[in-house]
Amino acid sequence: MMRLSDLGERKLLKEIVFKYLESPDFEDEDAAILRFGNEFFVINVDTFVESTDMPRGMTYYDVGWKSVMMAVSDIVAKGAVPKGVLVSITASENLDVSAFEYILRGIRAACDFLGCWYVGGDLGAGKDLVVSVVCFGLTKKVIRRSTAKVGDSVWVTDLFGISGLALHYLLRDGIPIENIDNILQNFFRPRIDIKYALALQSLATASMDSSDGLAVTLNDIASASNVAINLHKIPISPLAIDYANRNDLDPMDLALFAGEEFIIVFSSDRPDSGIFEVFEKLGLRKPIKIGEVVEGRGVFFEEKKIPRKGWEHFSKE
Repeated sequence: MMRLSDLGERKLLKEIVFKYLESPDFEDEDAAILRFGNEFFVINVDTFVESTDMPRGMTYYDVGWKSVMMAVSDIVAKGAVPKGVLVSITASENLDVSAFEYILRGIRAACDFLGCWYVGGDLGAGKDLVVSVVCFGLTKKVIRRSTAKVGDSVWVTDLFGISGLALHYLLRDGIPIENIDNILQNFFRPRIDIKYALALQSLATASMDSSDGLAVTLNDIASASNVAINLHKIPISPLAIDYANRNDLDPMDLALFAGEEFIIVFSSDRPDSGIFEVFEKLGLRKPIKIGEVVEGRGVFFEEKKIPRKGWEHFSKE
C-alpha cells in the first residue's frame, strides 16, 4: 500500500490532485484564479490544525488571527485585494466555549486589520481542532509565479529567519535570545499589509509568498517560469543570526528552509528607482533586492545550487 508520506505534498498535487481540477484559468498556483469580465476573482483556502500547527504558548485568539493571515497571504501575493473570508471550524465537543469564542475574536480582529469581511462559514465536530479559511479577492491584473523573465530583478519585502528561529525555539527547546517573547508574539500573529497587492499590480512580473520557505518559493518561481535565479544576497534578520550563533545553527538554514514566513518574493522589470518610488508612495517599507533572473534552470547563490527544501505536508523528512 502506498501512503501519502511516500509521495509528499508536491508529488501528491502533481500526480493526483491536479488531474481532477477544472478551471478555465488553471495553473499550478497557490490560489485559484477565475476571470469575470475585466476582473479576476482570486480564491485561496488554508487550513490550521491544532495537533500540528499550534505550538506551546500559542493562544486560541492567535489561532483565529493566524488562520486568516495564512489564507490572505496568497491572495495578496497574486496582486489581489482581499474582500472577505469564510471560515470552517471543526472542534471537539469538549472544547471550552471561551476558547471557541477566542478563535472567533482572533478571526474578527484579523479581518478588521485587513479591512475585509468575515461573512460566515461552517461548524463541525471532530477529535482535532481544524480551522479552514477561504479568502477571496479581486484584481484587474493577476501576478502569477510563471511569468518571471530573463533580465528581471528579484526582490523580497522583508528579512528572513524569524520563523525558523521561532520554530526551532518552540520545537527544539533552543536557547532563547533577548526579547524572545516579542518574537514569538509576532510569529503567532503575523501581519500582512494589503497595499502590497497594489504595489505588485504596478511593478511585478511574477510573485509568490514565502509561507513554504524562501528556497521553495524561489525554486517554484524559477521552475514555473523556465528560468534560473541568481542570488546576490540572502537577507537574514540580525535576530536570526544571533539565535543561530547561540544555538550552533547555520543562519542560512533558518532563512532559506523554514516555513510560515509570509514575506512576498517578486520579480520586476522596472528600474530600482521606480520600484522604490511605488513602495514609498504606498507607505510601504523599501523592498530588498536579492538577485536577478537569468537563463537556465534552478536557484543559485555563490555558484551553489539551492535545493527546493522547506515545509511540505506528508513529507517523511
